[in-house]
Amino acid sequence: MRSTILFDLDGTLLDTSPGIFESANHTMRAMGFKELPDAQLRKFVGPPLAACFRVACGLEEHLIPTACDIYRAKYAADKAMFKAEPYPGIIELLDMLRARGLSLSIATLKLEPLAITILEHFGLAPYFETVAGADKDGLLTKADIIDIALKRMGVTDRSRALMVGDTPHDQEGARIAGVDFIGVDWGFGFSKGHKDTDESHVLAMIDEPAALLEYV
Repeated sequence: MRSTILFDLDGTLLDTSPGIFESANHTMRAMGFKELPDAQLRKFVGPPLAACFRVACGLEEHLIPTACDIYRAKYAADKAMFKAEPYPGIIELLDMLRARGLSLSIATLKLEPLAITILEHFGLAPYFETVAGADKDGLLTKADIIDIALKRMGVTDRSRALMVGDTPHDQEGARIAGVDFIGVDWGFGFSKGHKDTDESHVLAMIDEPAALLEYV
């Protein structure tokens, strides 16, 4: 019986791509580079920010701290962080999970203060017991963030916890942290119709929020 559900934020609960894509292309222009095509921009949803500039943009390592600073300033100052919306069915899912008495948490690679601000803006903060997010230096892994969320919630039996996310980063973080995982295919990491993997901690891939109820 599950008692605790941890959710990724970007690409799982909220489609935050408009603000993320806008901030990424602003950063590239500010640094004298061409804007990114959509296929590359999609790589900005999920991984740590420095990794996004490293992998999606191919920036040299010495340029990445500056790129991160420009991106974060744009994302906050122009309210790009609020250019988002909950995926269809997410609010209803959260209501049903809370009605069943489950404890809910956020475990995201977005900076923790930003994640809290976004959740408050969209009225989602009251659903969650805690919000665990990335540090500015990018030292925390997804597994670290899951660990932090579980410790804050006082969870000791990880067999009763479940991580829900839309990227391989979420899947791998759950494996390392020792919790089961359910992937969603409406975000940016897994393609539509992505099949279950043969990893024992992956319970399923789902294509709509309500499908999660079968596993809790």
